[in-house]
Amino acid sequence: MPRWFAAALLAAAPLRAQKTDSVVLRNGDHITGEIKKVDRSVLSYSTDDMGTLAIEWDKVVRITSVRYFEVEVASGKRYYGSLEPGAGAGQVVVEVGTFSDSLDMASIVRIYPIGRSFFARLDGYINLGFTFQRANRLRELSLATEVQHRTRQWLTELQTSTYFQAQEDVAGTSRNSLDLTLVRFLGGRWFGLGSGALEQNEELDLDLRGLVTGGIGRYLIQTNRAQVALGGGLTYTNETFSGTSATSNLEGLLSFAAEYYRRDTPKSDLQSTLSLYPSITDPGRVRLAFDARASHEVLKDFTLGLTLFDRFDSRPAEGASKSDFGVAFTVGWTF
Repeated sequence: MPRWFAAALLAAAPLRAQKTDSVVLRNGDHITGEIKKVDRSVLSYSTDDMGTLAIEWDKVVRITSVRYFEVEVASGKRYYGSLEPGAGAGQVVVEVGTFSDSLDMASIVRIYPIGRSFFARLDGYINLGFTFQRANRLRELSLATEVQHRTRQWLTELQTSTYFQAQEDVAGTSRNSLDLTLVRFLGGRWFGLGSGALEQNEELDLDLRGLVTGGIGRYLIQTNRAQVALGGGLTYTNETFSGTSATSNLEGLLSFAAEYYRRDTPKSDLQSTLSLYPSITDPGRVRLAFDARASHEVLKDFTLGLTLFDRFDSRPAEGASKSDFGVAFTVGWTF
């Protein structure tokens, strides 16, 4: 029976009885529960007596479950089946029917149960920042959100960002964005992507910009501590600047994204994205977008952080600034 056909049968099979999975830790503790997922070097593990535990993946020496999972290793290859103890400590066998693969647990970057509910696959954060200075009546508000939903073949990501500043005797300024991205996982750490976005930025005299992007990329690094990706493609933009009519443009896209995360308590996360848009229909014009976010856990699931953004347009609207830059301190919640 072909492996892909066996995996398809597993995807359609119902999950068996809950909380029968087994985990053995480095210190010898044996815990019975239910594997929710392994991602970003953390095993989410549900138990009857202790609730849902977040166990650092490098503390696990043995994991067992008769249920069916998708297991992804650092190379991007995926395996499907139940989880059985390997021949030695730090190994796991992914088994379905007559097929089995022995994997080093240190090489595993993700484990997802097949058939998880929609809401169980959601991850994300909400960050809020606010500043007030009585002397000059300065008020700043920033709000950023991200929600991700992952299946066997797709990653859907929704991001929003709002920034507003007002000061006595000075005109206020605002910046808003909404991005929806779809990533299709391919073989060998390659992925295809499509996205749609809306942007507004008073500092750049940008009333509205709509973007539709298609492209391809690859994860250059994928470990339990870091992820680095490079992508490229084409972007169609339609933009309206203050006092002008809407114009359309075709741009190239070169994007670089890096993320480092530490899941030892307290948790830390550092993300950065750099996107370069050289215009094809308006030669010589180049746009740049840079975003960075750092967060550090102070209470369970609550973080303090710093966000930074930079926007540059080599050929903005007449009289408008070429760049916009901002930094905000935030309080956040992750889920």
